[in-house]
Amino acid sequence: MKNDLYFSSKDVAKRLSIEPVTVRKYSQMLEEQGYSFKKDEKNWRQYSEDDIHFLQYICHLKEMGKSLDESVHHVASLFRSNLNIAKSAISLQEEENPFLQFMKSQEEFNKKLLERMDQRDKNLMASIRELQDTRKELAAASRKKWWEFWK
Repeated sequence: MKNDLYFSSKDVAKRLSIEPVTVRKYSQMLEEQGYSFKKDEKNWRQYSEDDIHFLQYICHLKEMGKSLDESVHHVASLFRSNLNIAKSAISLQEEENPFLQFMKSQEEFNKKLLERMDQRDKNLMASIRELQDTRKELAAASRKKWWEFWK
């Protein structure tokens, strides 16, 4: 599935919402791991859709907490194994996605649970304050007056 459409690092950076220097850095790191990009007559990298998907996957892995070196190594090993990143595997934006629906329902449940816990905490604190006030009143009522010290 080779396309004749290629993009510059500036175009790729706009699509991925990162800086062009970051695209070049990731590309250089991939090349050091054995990845190869198409180059034009000026020896500038030309990025295909597959290249963009690999770079996007690196960004995704970084967001998930992987280090840059680990992410680049993983993508380069996929490239060396002639594996590709499917477009549908990256996209979790579909409304029909059961995983996404489950996540939304869990978020709603968590919000409701937090609201109930906050209300419980407020009620508990009010009860504790009331108990303390009652104890103070009882202590004040049972305290002897200074002139009744012999009783």
